Amino acid sequence: MLSMKEGLPPVSRGLEMQRPKGNRGKGSCRVRLVEVAGRKIQLRYKCPVSGREIRVSTGTYDSDEAAELKSEYEAKLRLGLPLDNSPAAQPNGPQMDWDLFRDKYRDLKLSRLRDRSCEAAESRLDICERIVKPKTLADMRNPETLTHLQNQLEDGVLSRRGKPRSKQTVRSYMTNVIAALNWAASMGWLESKVAFKKLKASTSDVMKGRPVTVDEFKLFRSKTVEVVGEAALDSWLLVIDGLVESGLRISELMQVSWDLPNTIKPVWLEGKESTLSFPAHTQKNDKDQETPLLAGFEKLLLQIPAGSRTGYIFNPMSLRTKKGSEASLARPRAEWIGNVIGRIGKKSGIVVVPANDRTGAPEKYVSAHDLRRTCGQRLQDAGVPIAIISNVLRHGSPVTTRKYYIQGNVQNDAKMLREIMGKGVEDGSESGE
Repeated sequence: MLSMKEGLPPVSRGLEMQRPKGNRGKGSCRVRLVEVAGRKIQLRYKCPVSGREIRVSTGTYDSDEAAELKSEYEAKLRLGLPLDNSPAAQPNGPQMDWDLFRDKYRDLKLSRLRDRSCEAAESRLDICERIVKPKTLADMRNPETLTHLQNQLEDGVLSRRGKPRSKQTVRSYMTNVIAALNWAASMGWLESKVAFKKLKASTSDVMKGRPVTVDEFKLFRSKTVEVVGEAALDSWLLVIDGLVESGLRISELMQVSWDLPNTIKPVWLEGKESTLSFPAHTQKNDKDQETPLLAGFEKLLLQIPAGSRTGYIFNPMSLRTKKGSEASLARPRAEWIGNVIGRIGKKSGIVVVPANDRTGAPEKYVSAHDLRRTCGQRLQDAGVPIAIISNVLRHGSPVTTRKYYIQGNVQNDAKMLREIMGKGVEDGSESGE
């Protein structure tokens, strides 16, 4: 049995059994036994071909039985024999063991997603599973179970802060569960897809940040030196300006180059408008794409001396220089850059999302993604149609752009309406005089 802290729910954790001495040093044959709270013991190992982690339910809670199966898998891996990834013989239908379904869902569906998407889906399903404890696929499909799950999620059961979750967070959890069940239906394991009414979330719940104003952006830039230091300042300001002027995500901005193959590149062709070219592997939708090169971003790029236009364009310097140390030559990860920009946001004191007393969520300061939102907002304020903004930000639908990125500007809308329809009001012709 797994130990649990007093008063706290069981937490998933891996228990790695010691391998026989004869197996030491054979990393490709390493199989772990993992106990997850409320679920049957799992085998986990790396696929020798793809390198991805494979998870297989042993079909038992008994550690001795699981250890025998582990030894069998290690032996087959050493000999290169085929593995049966469904050791628990269960029916493929509504009465399929939930643990077995989770394993199949991960191996056949989630493993095809990007790693971060796969991990996020698994994490949400783990929480939902711990709340309702389904034994079979049909148990989770039950409308009463789904309603109970949604209520429990909203009440904050197993939440990080022990407080109610926002409606948008609850929607994201339920979306993951329903997506899994609908995939089961597509595989023929359930009779039909799920028709379940999820919670409605307001715009303030959906948007996890907001665009910043011109004055706020100036303040944000002015605080950069306090976080990165004088020596690295120019390289970081180029990144910050690049995010606002391009509307790119950090991971994308760091892949923009002048001339490197398989990177995002600006394209200038005589007699044609400037564009930005995206190889499929750099895109969330895995498609090759070209978008207009925004004028502000083009101007920023052309400020770089012609002799320096080679290799990656955005290269923020190491923060070691702030302490007088020698800068690291390794190219920084996008995640780390995002953390540094978050520190600048906190230093600026600009709050984009206020603290939520109901959920316990703390106030949120300017992030790199808020700079992407700022680009979208600037385009809208300039009168660019929402469909074009959606194309520049590479959203699947203008609805996404409107819902998650742009707040709208009632003053601009009112001014435009007056110009189009209200001219008569100014000269009194509509006032009855």
